[in-house]
Amino acid sequence: MSRGFNEYEKQFITNSLIEQGKILFSKFGFQKTSILEITKNVGIAPGTFYKFFNSKEDLYFVILEMEEEKIKEQCANVNIFKENQPKKAIKSILQQMINTIETNPLIRELYFGSNMEALLKKLSPELLEKHFKNDSNSLLSLIEKWNIEGITLEENPEVIAGVLRSLFVLTLHQKEIGAAVYRETIELFIDLIVDGIIQEE
Repeated sequence: MSRGFNEYEKQFITNSLIEQGKILFSKFGFQKTSILEITKNVGIAPGTFYKFFNSKEDLYFVILEMEEEKIKEQCANVNIFKENQPKKAIKSILQQMINTIETNPLIRELYFGSNMEALLKKLSPELLEKHFKNDSNSLLSLIEKWNIEGITLEENPEVIAGVLRSLFVLTLHQKEIGAAVYRETIELFIDLIVDGIIQEE
């Protein structure tokens, strides 16, 4: 009978699974990375994995949320009045977020095959609802920060947050939009959103 883990060991193994998951998912992709490979790198038995995460999808989702938090933090720290052109700065922030989403290997995995579908099927509705609520709250905090700094908004903050979420969802539909026009479409959406929600400078 195997012994249990103390709190330090639990935290250490959790962090190690996340770190090795990031490395392997980035290198080989979600589908080609197995729990066996992850646990082998961490030095635990495959069955022990399930004491920490319900599934490979669960681990991947935790990593995705951590990557998203990095993006949000970077954008929240931008001084939109640095060059006295807040609209231009906000457009730049949104474009930077889109570029990061598109180039981050862990986030890009959502584009391939049925990864998104597999993820949504495995995760509990409660977890997804919590994630979407956190996303909304993060965007509302960013919008509130802009408002406090002197940006006059034309629309309700909740509506603006919904519009911004819609913009990021577009990154999952490059094929449907059309590769030839995707980049210009995103840029136009950003222009229309910022010009539509912020009063003239």
